[in-house]
Amino acid sequence: MKQTLLFITLAFFSSFTLANTQSEPNRIISVGSSVTELLYALDAKDQLVAIDITSKHFDPAGELPQVGYHRQLSAEGLMAQNPTHIIGSNEMGPDTALALLKSAGIKVITVPAGNSEADLDARIDTVANVTGKEVQAIELKDKLHQQMENLAKLDPKHHPKAIFAMLSEGRPATIAGSETTVDKVIQLAGGKNPANQDFNSYKSMSFEAIINIQPDYILVPQRTWDAMGGQQGILQKFPLLAATSAASNNQIIPVPGSALIGGFGIESIELSRTLYQTFQRD
Repeated sequence: MKQTLLFITLAFFSSFTLANTQSEPNRIISVGSSVTELLYALDAKDQLVAIDITSKHFDPAGELPQVGYHRQLSAEGLMAQNPTHIIGSNEMGPDTALALLKSAGIKVITVPAGNSEADLDARIDTVANVTGKEVQAIELKDKLHQQMENLAKLDPKHHPKAIFAMLSEGRPATIAGSETTVDKVIQLAGGKNPANQDFNSYKSMSFEAIINIQPDYILVPQRTWDAMGGQQGILQKFPLLAATSAASNNQIIPVPGSALIGGFGIESIELSRTLYQTFQRD
């Protein structure tokens, strides 16, 4: 019965979409913080009708509906917002939901992933082409290129060892290696990620191995920090971390997960600047 109702909804929505394609302004659902930040930076937020939960910090007043987590989208929930476009990172899904949305005549656009300047430019251009903000895109790219160039030109006095750890009770830590957004953030901030010499992407690592690394800083997602009660709570749940330099010097610090989702972007640059200041404290 539920499946029948869904197909009826799809048929109705598809007909409605075809009838209004020429006259309707964009009604965009942004799925992923790395996309939402660009819609705001390009002054296209008026085209937004909903966002995912990773983007909620862009809408502190709660004016926009939230459509859930970007990896666990519901086709029915998204269609309820009557969107013309759904723009997201390569992490949005599941594929079955995206296929249903496409069959209803909704334009589902996946922006390029990656952590290079070229990848960021491609994401900006994709969003600008949809929103008609090509002129603003030129200005934004120039601005971000200058910010990254300024960071790269800095001459840090300290090059601390910093790792990014995702922590779950009863399991080894998951550590970021090379080819990750946070690895680029650490490097631009003047730090060194010792894990990027051993593996790319993310990999499980024992707490004994982390002790052997002796990181000066351990970066953790803000959500983990909040849920576990800061550094003290983290050390209570993972007492072996107390043997690291990071713990001894109160240098287990939270970072916003939104700056690390969907590729290196605007929030990633802001995080790099913040960490640079932190790393260079005497």
